[in-house]
Amino acid sequence: MRNVAKTVGFAVVVLVIAASGTALYMGERRLEPETPASTGLFEPPRQTIKTTSTKPVSETQKPRKLEDASITNPEPVAVPVTVPVTVTVSRTAAPNLPPEPTASPARHLRIAIVIDDAGVDRKRTARAIALPGPLTIAFLAYAGNVSSQVKAAKAAGHEILAHVAMEAESYEVDPGPNVLLRDTEPAVVLKRLDWVLGRFTGYVGVNNHMGSKFTSDAANMRVVLQELKRRGLFFLDSRTSPLSKGETIAREIGMPSASRNVFLDNEPEFEQVMRRLEETEQVAMRNGSAVAIGHPKDATLVALAKWLPAIAAKGFTLVPVSQLMHHPAVTFAEKGAVKSFP
Repeated sequence: MRNVAKTVGFAVVVLVIAASGTALYMGERRLEPETPASTGLFEPPRQTIKTTSTKPVSETQKPRKLEDASITNPEPVAVPVTVPVTVTVSRTAAPNLPPEPTASPARHLRIAIVIDDAGVDRKRTARAIALPGPLTIAFLAYAGNVSSQVKAAKAAGHEILAHVAMEAESYEVDPGPNVLLRDTEPAVVLKRLDWVLGRFTGYVGVNNHMGSKFTSDAANMRVVLQELKRRGLFFLDSRTSPLSKGETIAREIGMPSASRNVFLDNEPEFEQVMRRLEETEQVAMRNGSAVAIGHPKDATLVALAKWLPAIAAKGFTLVPVSQLMHHPAVTFAEKGAVKSFP
């Protein structure tokens, strides 16, 4: 019996030990993490940590000793794989943007300087011819040796006008021989005009000498301007009177024309002439062009000698007055061919 009891006891012990081992094994299996489903993403390994401490673990804390924490069944560490990625850059054409604004070109400001009454005072006329040009020089038909003076002016590069004497409001002034008078027949007016225009050649147009009374008479001005138009000439209205009909009629009959803007030497002192030249610049800046008329006087010649070389640097261009003519866009009402102005 004693031996049987020993045998039974031994068997019980074996069974208890076996059952304990199974329980321990099963307990460990309950602590193992389940294998995560494959998602295609890299996940850090999960670890089962047994610890007897409830204190939070700092990132800077030193690792605990092995007896403080045990790692059970760590998962295999996933190794990241570098996959080459091809990046395609789409090169699209730049949109059609408007060009950047560029500076507009400088405005073309033109000034014409006309020297009236040329030829009578030969010495001062020669000084005017010697000025840098191109100037426009208007010669009086009754000046001595006028043809040779005109040739000298043309050789110097200046433009020539016939300066036609016309009746003034005041009888105290003498316009010269063969003056065009208001109270005369049209045939007489044309005869006197023909004498003036026959005294020399080389002119491209006409302007009036004095003429405050004559130019204000529309009928007489129409007679004169129609003849000038027939000869292919232009008319520069000196505007010795605010009542002048010159340019108005010239435009009516389709004739190239212009008007004076500034008189330079009504006060023939140097300072005054310089002020009038400044005024001429201001007119050109407002209108794009200006016509100034002076005379062969000492103050005028000295002022022009100083002013002319400097105008280009100020943005002005000196031009013959023919370049500032108003050219009508309509044809003449008369029959027949019309001679165009070059």
